[in-house]
Amino acid sequence: MRLLARSGWRKIGGAGLCPGGLLRNIFDQYSQPENRVTHALMTALDKDRVLLAGFLRDLVKVKAPGDVQKLSVLEQQYPGEEEESSEEDLERRGIPDGWIFNDEGWCVLIESKVLMRPRADQIQHHRRTAERRGFEHVTAVAIAPHPFSALPAGTVLLEWREIYAWLRRQPRQPEWAALAAEYLEIAEAKLIDAEQFVEGTLTKFAGFPFGPDHPFTYLEGKRVLRLALGELRKSPALRKRLGMDPTAKGRPAIIGRQEDRIWDFLSLPGASDSDTFTRHLHLTLGVGAQTVEAMVTVPNAVNSTMRSNIVRLGLDGFRDLAREVLQTLAPLLRNHPGAKPWFRGVQRRYSSQRAKPHLDAAIEFDLRTAIPSSGLLKLQPR
Repeated sequence: MRLLARSGWRKIGGAGLCPGGLLRNIFDQYSQPENRVTHALMTALDKDRVLLAGFLRDLVKVKAPGDVQKLSVLEQQYPGEEEESSEEDLERRGIPDGWIFNDEGWCVLIESKVLMRPRADQIQHHRRTAERRGFEHVTAVAIAPHPFSALPAGTVLLEWREIYAWLRRQPRQPEWAALAAEYLEIAEAKLIDAEQFVEGTLTKFAGFPFGPDHPFTYLEGKRVLRLALGELRKSPALRKRLGMDPTAKGRPAIIGRQEDRIWDFLSLPGASDSDTFTRHLHLTLGVGAQTVEAMVTVPNAVNSTMRSNIVRLGLDGFRDLAREVLQTLAPLLRNHPGAKPWFRGVQRRYSSQRAKPHLDAAIEFDLRTAIPSSGLLKLQPR
């Protein structure tokens, strides 16, 4: 039962506007993910000085000295240098990813990571470099996609998802906070699709955005599905009541570019890493253009004991099970009129592992039609 990429300036200020004043992929000027997302953040902070003041106050927990308008914001470059370098040269020289500073010896230096963890020796090197360049008040900030430790004392530790949530809380005007947050979504979707992003996140789950004004796309669907499953893996109820294994992996590859939905699953007791998930009951989450489906999936290849138990239910047993499910779902159905308790049985086959399935037969119905109900749905026992 299935219950923006054109020209760029390395100094901040290189962002351009497309006709109509909307940014489009201006942050893709770099090839490395760390440089791209850092560019998005630093551009937004430089263009919106109220945002910059809030970033220093709310996240870095430092007070900007004097007028925030007079602070310099720089990325991939040492203060005082005008020469531009390639990304390979920047990596070799070990330049901090971002600087926020004034001319009176105060600075915040930023080291950001997306695909790896910050290193203590790297932070120490950046701090010594800042001190050699005359900065007396240095705050080092490390940003990564997951929790980390073992960095020098005094280093401010931030996660990209924390920054993303903070950006989303900012006023919609001016647009720089929203543009930076949207780019984090784009960057995350690309990394997930390329199977580069295996640990942590750049964003946070904030619901399923798809609808008439926000069409479903494969890349965004894949990103939202990954975040939603990450939240479900934290659920004490799923672990305690159903025995969900939060450490078990889902599908080896999320495919479905040609379809209007994608899905992944959570494992239940009885499955092991060596087993294929089609041999065991599992919890499936599907995200599509029209619906979001949370399902208990009974595969065709379940063991003979499970199959016999299902057959043994008979019609009366099935009705009792449907009634129990509906009673459990009653609060959800009452509070969310768009939710439906749905049964789906399908017969399908695949020409290859990554192919779109051929649907040979299907039966679907609202569970409320299976048992007598005082609602508007008509009883359909057949």
